[in-house]
Amino acid sequence: MREEIGTVSRIAPAVACLEPAPDPAPESGKRMKRSDLMNRLNFINFSEGTIFATFRHLEHGGLLSCQAFPLPCSGEMLDCRWMPPGLSPDRLKGYACDGILVSDGHSHVTAKVEVIELDAEKVRFRISGSGYEKGIRRIERHDCTGIQARLVQAGISFDGTLADFNALSFRVEFETGLSSSRRWINPVDPVMVMLSRDGELLYSGECLAAHTDKASARRGLVLAPTFNNMRRYRPQEFRNARQVLAPAPAAYFIHPLTGKRIYLQVKDISGTGICVEEFFERSVLLPGMIIPELSIEIANQSVMQCRAQVLYRNVMQAEGKAGSVRCGIVILDMETKDQARLSAFLHNASNDRLRVCGSLDMEELWRFFFETGFIYPAKYLSIEARKAEFKRTYEKLYLGSPSIARHFIYEDKGQIFGHMSMVHFYSNAWIIHHHAASRDGYGMAGVEVLDQVGRYTNAVHRQPSAHMDYLMCYFREENRFPCRIFSGVARDIADPKGSSLDVFSYLHVPVADDTAGEPSFQLFPAGEADLQALAQYYEASSGGLMLDALDLAPGADTDGDLDTEFSRQGFRRERHLFSLRQDGRLKAVFSLTLSELGLNLSNLTNCVHAFVVDDKGTNPAVLMAGLRTLMRHYKAEDLPVLVYPAAYAERNALPAEKKYTLWILDTDRSDGYFSSIRSTFKQTCRDGDDRLHGSE
Repeated sequence: MREEIGTVSRIAPAVACLEPAPDPAPESGKRMKRSDLMNRLNFINFSEGTIFATFRHLEHGGLLSCQAFPLPCSGEMLDCRWMPPGLSPDRLKGYACDGILVSDGHSHVTAKVEVIELDAEKVRFRISGSGYEKGIRRIERHDCTGIQARLVQAGISFDGTLADFNALSFRVEFETGLSSSRRWINPVDPVMVMLSRDGELLYSGECLAAHTDKASARRGLVLAPTFNNMRRYRPQEFRNARQVLAPAPAAYFIHPLTGKRIYLQVKDISGTGICVEEFFERSVLLPGMIIPELSIEIANQSVMQCRAQVLYRNVMQAEGKAGSVRCGIVILDMETKDQARLSAFLHNASNDRLRVCGSLDMEELWRFFFETGFIYPAKYLSIEARKAEFKRTYEKLYLGSPSIARHFIYEDKGQIFGHMSMVHFYSNAWIIHHHAASRDGYGMAGVEVLDQVGRYTNAVHRQPSAHMDYLMCYFREENRFPCRIFSGVARDIADPKGSSLDVFSYLHVPVADDTAGEPSFQLFPAGEADLQALAQYYEASSGGLMLDALDLAPGADTDGDLDTEFSRQGFRRERHLFSLRQDGRLKAVFSLTLSELGLNLSNLTNCVHAFVVDDKGTNPAVLMAGLRTLMRHYKAEDLPVLVYPAAYAERNALPAEKKYTLWILDTDRSDGYFSSIRSTFKQTCRDGDDRLHGSE
């Protein structure tokens, strides 16, 4: 007899096989009322399953088990059809009916019956009393269709199909013609198993061959994974806390191997994954299995959808036996809007004053910017003439919740006390800006929103759709808070490839009234050779992350997709690269970026980054003349420019107004970031310094 698979009996041998089924032992096990037995039989009928009628020989005691399909029943009579029909009554001469055996895949129910009528097509039983139920298997197996399996061991591959599985093992079937080559599998050594559907990989992992199914026409191999947990990413010291939410979220998905819909309660959740529980006997989660589309619901509302993977499976003991299984599922990727939505739930659950990308009162936001001194008098004078344009831009950013921007708010009773935002402005880098906090009410509000940004980044930066390989922030050294934080991170990581600092001089280039006396120069679109020269210069002078973060490294991907995303969201983003040459020699590389006025209040996303490659041999008049040529692209009265290195501007007395330091973090070095932040705030709390001004 083939063992049961799924929710109803699927026993392959049909009729009159000697001892194919266990002795029913009808008076052992848990007692089941006849009405409950009727319900079980009707479920078998509904599910198109079968039962077994067991007959015992009156002389030698041998058993015959005959498969039958139960018809709907309501009283003590049970009518069944033989499966397949055509059982000869002569075959049962000398036998007495010992009872029936009913299985739903989780347990056997046996019951004493009396044969009332029997022929080659059908049989009628009278159920004389109660049934008795016993568990039949340690863990349920599940049928699979359409799953391709590839086994690889010692350079040889074997192709088959996945027949069935449970959380402890699975069975692969091979075509008959492959049976001889299958003998090459060494059962002592691990086998790499890959399961896929229509070319999409759903599982891969090392397994050991348990045993072969030699009786099958399509020779089968049972394999057991060698692990109950796996590691998707390198371990981190600082991880986002898992939270237990009320009401508890629910996870649902189409199981990739069975195609059945699965619903599980979420025990705890973070921005990186969830933990769920299953009954041990019905567990369906296999460590290493990919879930192409998993949905999370909170209060019956879908919060997010993601691609996920099962990481671990821990059996929970209950009264000395396996009661349930706790499984961890990691989020591999999700859409950016779902990243923000999930973070909003989690941050607000941890502190009801924290909000991520939520709607807010724009008048309150502008009041906050002015009262905190983030928009100081000189800055306001620079934007006052175009304040209507600024307002429109910020309404789109804060009320439209575009995928290119995030904002983090500390708010109580409608009043904002802390604020920080970030914009996805380079292919794989986000710029942190607009960091401000009130001195009144909540002294640590600025620290709270900074922590929000850190937790958000730590949760999503590994997800490909986040495009968050780097975090950036421009700050001025006069602003003590950002200087202490970001300079401290770079100092503590002590590796410019983990966190770097580069200083720019900031100036405005006015429109020239007369260009007749300007020196000669050439301005061309920058090519790969120009970026190679810039990379050599930057590596020697800094060795940091700036060129990678600003998409200026040789061979960097074009950022056309980001331009398209900005346009789709109703914003503008353009970038143009130029090389400044004199007498054929490269002097500088210009990166002109164009965006909405006010996307960054200091216009650091709507300016020119001028990288002076030949800082000893470049005439400042040539540099300024080249920059003035770009005015036709900028279409404004003056052109904001960030000159690198700042020392060049100082030596040549360029009309610099201030200096900006560009801090960049490789987000894979988040442990170093959080360690530095923790150390800094321990000192801050001792010093009582909770003041926060703008980070631009």
